[in-house]
Amino acid sequence: MLKRLLNSLLSDSDMTENHVSSLFDRAKLKMLFEYFPIGYKPHYTPEFQRSIVFRTIILGYRVNDHYLYSRDTVLMDEEEQPSGFRIAPERVLALSKLKKFQIVLPDTSEMEKKLDYFTRAELGRTGQFGQGNTITLIGESAERGVPTVDTLVDRRQVLSDGPYANSSTILLTPDFTTLAITDKRRKQRVDAGIPARLYFDDEAPLAECILGDFSELSLRVNIAAPGQIMPPVTVIDTVIVDFDFGDITSTYRVRGKVFRRTDEFCVVKLEQIFRDDAFERIRMMDVMEIKTSLLNRKA
Repeated sequence: MLKRLLNSLLSDSDMTENHVSSLFDRAKLKMLFEYFPIGYKPHYTPEFQRSIVFRTIILGYRVNDHYLYSRDTVLMDEEEQPSGFRIAPERVLALSKLKKFQIVLPDTSEMEKKLDYFTRAELGRTGQFGQGNTITLIGESAERGVPTVDTLVDRRQVLSDGPYANSSTILLTPDFTTLAITDKRRKQRVDAGIPARLYFDDEAPLAECILGDFSELSLRVNIAAPGQIMPPVTVIDTVIVDFDFGDITSTYRVRGKVFRRTDEFCVVKLEQIFRDDAFERIRMMDVMEIKTSLLNRKA
């Protein structure tokens, strides 16, 4: 009843699809409201640094010059399509009047202290939230894949009023052309099928395995032969995986945390690579090098 009453405050001309502002696609807005609603806690990566993943929370939206902090301020019509925004108890902004849409996040700059010196340097002097930087929001896996959207940092700001008054926040402008559901496994994983060794540390291997596939974020090792069982590693374990392409110059040793294990395979989230007698953060160039070797070996 309340939703109908509020929607009735909009004029008929504002509510018709023909009069919806051409600046925003209604389907894209609905998709964003579904996968990145107010109060949701997505992951994000700054400046396309896929090895850097932080957690955040969507505090609210900013429509035109109005801040919204609860999901029920987003109004839907009888067909569950976006129709407007309740910007005051008795005032509604019709979708046709929408000129600017932004997302409000907390300022999580403190998280940069967890990064190593070289990673912080890649983010620049202004850090992850420098004006114009790209912040990619990553939702939870959906049936069709993983929802993602690129956003541009508009500015840092301390809110002067509202429920988050005196709090430092980040204002982001989403690029709706990048809002999509992506199947990361299908698009980014490369099949391997080469021998590998699984370790807890640098001592004797836990098992001789097969490197099943490899991606930007993780790898999968399979049992070496039918009837074998994957060692009893758990999701809290840090493990090392060795593999090579036939000679000492193409040998790789990577380290990461287990996040899935069955009797037949184990999936490891990539964190570090062994180089110059020490483990260091794995970089995108390392990933590309390994992928290139896998692809050319298959050819």
